[in-house]
Amino acid sequence: MTAIRILIVDDDGEFADGLAELIELDGHDVRIVATGAQGVTAAVEEAYDIVLMDIGLPDIDGVECLRRIRALKPGVHALLMTGYSSEQLRANAIEFGALEVMTKPLDIDSLLKRLAAASN
Repeated sequence: MTAIRILIVDDDGEFADGLAELIELDGHDVRIVATGAQGVTAAVEEAYDIVLMDIGLPDIDGVECLRRIRALKPGVHALLMTGYSSEQLRANAIEFGALEVMTKPLDIDSLLKRLAAASN
């Protein structure tokens, strides 16, 4: 399996660290940032195969962050994560190019399969 580069954008440091550790155990490279602004900067400055982004960020929400990233790097693949279920949020995320919106807590096995599929 080929390692993929993943950017995690989540202000919950404990969650992001745990998620990164599990993804790294699967052989992938991970970087974590805590705000939407940092996510936009990181996604533009470096090449990532996929962005895992929380919708509820402290500065700009994940959907707006994705819109900004895709305006600068249209081919970016993203999976958004949320602890809240909202059909409008999901629809907006998909409209701006998210591959999927996953509900926290995440099923790690499903996530790893989605990451592998999204990177191809």
